[in-house]
Order: sequence, then structure tokens, then C-alpha cells
Amino acid sequence: MEESKMKGKFVVIDGLDGVGKGVGIDAIIEFLELQGKRVLNLDKYWMENGFHPDFENNNSDYYVDLNSFDVIRSSEPTFTGTGFSIREEVIKKNSRKYSARFTAECYSNDRMVLYRRIILPALDAGKIIIQSRSVSTSITYQVLQSKEQKENDLSIEEIIKMEGNAFALSHPMNLLIVPTIQNPEDLEKRLQNRTEKNDDCNFEQLDFQKKLKPIYESQDFQMIFKSRGVKVVYIDASISIEETKRQAIEAFKAIL
Repeated sequence: MEESKMKGKFVVIDGLDGVGKGVGIDAIIEFLELQGKRVLNLDKYWMENGFHPDFENNNSDYYVDLNSFDVIRSSEPTFTGTGFSIREEVIKKNSRKYSARFTAECYSNDRMVLYRRIILPALDAGKIIIQSRSVSTSITYQVLQSKEQKENDLSIEEIIKMEGNAFALSHPMNLLIVPTIQNPEDLEKRLQNRTEKNDDCNFEQLDFQKKLKPIYESQDFQMIFKSRGVKVVYIDASISIEETKRQAIEAFKAIL
């Protein structure tokens, strides 16, 4: 299924923890809902049903009619299968430490199932997908994780070649929005003030996030996606919540 033949639009918002990804996604979803678009919230579906929706078999307990919605709100890792294990064990703050390579492979496996089961069928049916994180997360977080854990044996090239990641990059998103923040010190306050979302993730440390910032903003990072036809847009999330929302909507409207 070639990306150029896809009828839908796939938008990913990625960046540092606490930078404003959720704010941007909320804004775009609200913008679409005001246009009368019906939204399938995958996070909610996963939590309620424990598995991916099934768009093909109408006899399945997980069957969801593709005609019943226009937009999918998604996230990585998922909240089912390998994705659930990633959230609740692999990246969770606990006494166990998993290697960057193992972590990257888990993400790659979770991503492969998500793409085959949800993303590609939905895009082929002309749906709009707004997603938090994707392969863009693996090529930033896990490379830095490898260095921080003194493993130093995991490169971007190796991550890109992992089966699920290679598959995702062969079906690239249309738009990658990266919220940025001028002062990384503000991230700590934002993470502490979270009320609805608390991942308790071992990457949510200010020093780690500071080191991630230049990776996300680098030309090398951008070119991985631009070379595959992805429009990469940086928005300034330092100004205000309302301005973050406005910029996210404007970036999204530019690809319609």
C-alpha cells in the first residue's frame, strides 16, 4: 500500500515530555469536531476494550465500522499488548532497567501492529489520524537512552532498520509537528503540574529532556522525515497555551 495512494491524512505531534503535545492534539481535534467530524478516540477504546478495533470482521467483538467516524485520535505506545507492557513495565519508574535496544524493539513491534491493524486501513479509507508520538520518538529517546545507560551500541541507523520502524517510515506521516520550548527548565514545572496525565515514566527527568532538545531540533532529525516527503513544522510552545493551540491548528490546516 503506497503512501502516495493513501486517501487520508496522518499527522504526528512529537517532542519533549510536558512540552505541549497534548495541547496541540486537543486543539486540532476540537477544530475538526467543530467542522462536524466524528472522532474515534483510540486511547479510550483501548482502555475500555483491551485490544485494537477490528475494521474488517463484523462478527468480531472488536468490530468498528469505518463509516462510523472521520478522525482517529491515537498515541504511541498503544494501551494494549506490547504497548501496555511498554507503559506499565519497560519505561515505568521501577527497580528494573531495560536496555535501549530492547525498548526500541518493543516500540517497533507495537508500531507494526498499530500500523497494520489501524493506521493503514484508516488512511486507505480516507480518514484523518492525529497521533501523539511515532517512530520519531524511537530515533530520539532510545539513542539517548543507550548513551545514558552506557550501552553505546544503538545507532539511529539500527533503529530505522527495525522491522516496525522501517515499515512505518515506508508509509510516512504527512505532517510532523514538533512543539519546542525556549527554557527547558519550564518542563519540570509543567510535569509537576500535570493532573490528568501522569505516565510515571523514567524518561521524565529534566536532565534527560534537556539532552533530547537539540536532537529534536537537529537537521539530521528533520532530514529523516523530509527526505521521505514529510512536512516538518516546529511550533513555539513557550508563549501560551492558546498560542500553542493556534500554531498547531495553522500547521494542520496547511496540509488540507
